Amino acid sequence: MTPLSRPLARHIVETLGSFGTPPTRGVQHFNVGNQSILQAIDKFYLSSYLQDGGAAYKMVIGDYGSGKSHFLYCLRDMAWERNFAVAKVDLSPIETPYNDQKKVYEAVAQNIIWHEAEASFSDETGLLRFLQGTLARVVDGDDWGLEMLANPLYRGLIDTLEATAVDSPAYQTAVIAYFDSLLRDQEERLDTLGRWLMGESTSPADTKILREVGVTGKINKGNAFRMLRSLCQVIRALSYSGLLLLFDEVDRMASVGGRAEKLATDTLREVIDRTREDLPGAMFVYAVPPQFINDVVPKYPALQQRVRAPGRFSHINHFSPLISLDHLDMDENDLMLGIGEKLIPIYETAFDVQLDHTIQRANAVILADVARDVFLDVSHRRLFVKSFVVELARQAHGRQHTITEAEAQAILRGQVDDLAGGETPPF
Repeated sequence: MTPLSRPLARHIVETLGSFGTPPTRGVQHFNVGNQSILQAIDKFYLSSYLQDGGAAYKMVIGDYGSGKSHFLYCLRDMAWERNFAVAKVDLSPIETPYNDQKKVYEAVAQNIIWHEAEASFSDETGLLRFLQGTLARVVDGDDWGLEMLANPLYRGLIDTLEATAVDSPAYQTAVIAYFDSLLRDQEERLDTLGRWLMGESTSPADTKILREVGVTGKINKGNAFRMLRSLCQVIRALSYSGLLLLFDEVDRMASVGGRAEKLATDTLREVIDRTREDLPGAMFVYAVPPQFINDVVPKYPALQQRVRAPGRFSHINHFSPLISLDHLDMDENDLMLGIGEKLIPIYETAFDVQLDHTIQRANAVILADVARDVFLDVSHRRLFVKSFVVELARQAHGRQHTITEAEAQAILRGQVDDLAGGETPPF
């Protein structure tokens, strides 16, 4: 777990208080309720099956604001601890890669993460950055030059890549040539190889350069999954345990409809099949709202056969592809209270203040009760987290006190500025 520094605590508090969405770093510091699911994924997949070359897919199911993105961040962090490469794809309501297999590859290439544990709050993304970072890690530095071509560590890396069975020899050659061009500082060749590896359009001039290094053809719809398999093979050759593919649909798939919906579900079915059969060491995790499972999937028998399962994912039923965020280790009240209890010391660290934990724990209980019982038509988990952080700020700047139910309703409605008099002086 990344230590809770003051800048990280501030990052967590600012993100949760401003947006109610999970921060890019530090979710483990306030994560509760899903430990049994995470432990099962680690035991049956990340620490064993995937590292042996197996592959799997799972679907994370939860309403808007129920914690799907938070859960994916937990998976991401756990995968990094197991030395997996991770690609996290956040899709907008009007964009999906599932209408074209090539776009699935492009989404992975664009969103594979170069992660450094000591980095501040965000990681760089993109296959090219990932390859550059990996090379620097292998040779212990990025002070490259021609002399590095004879470095034993570099030679070992290239020898391993050349000896690895990769489905697409062109893909294998392109990666090796990209490393070689980095050391030789050949910018034109780097740009050309970069475009090819990212699946972008290449020019006649690019084609000439590609032929010079032995890269033929291009990444297209017909060979996209073969190229994705080749990427998985290269990642394992680079000494990673495998590849975790996280796709967060942002509640989009439940509202597409029509021909686009059928095309997208057909491609999704193929991604599931390909993950299971063709992507060594890969796990594909797809986060969707319940409407997708209940309303969309039943219309497509081929997809339904792959998604249907006797029960939800658990430690005793890890075969199920369905991970439900409505069935966690705690009931709703205990879950929100658990989050609140962890947020109190995070807030204290962020702003170097001391709060009365007994009072603030009581406030978390009241806010959780009201969020669940009164605000049924909105995401009460997200609403609770955002409101509780705001209330911690109000309490820290005023006189700490236990709030009333009426105050809790006002806080949850965002009417903090209107609270005045009595026990709730404005600040």
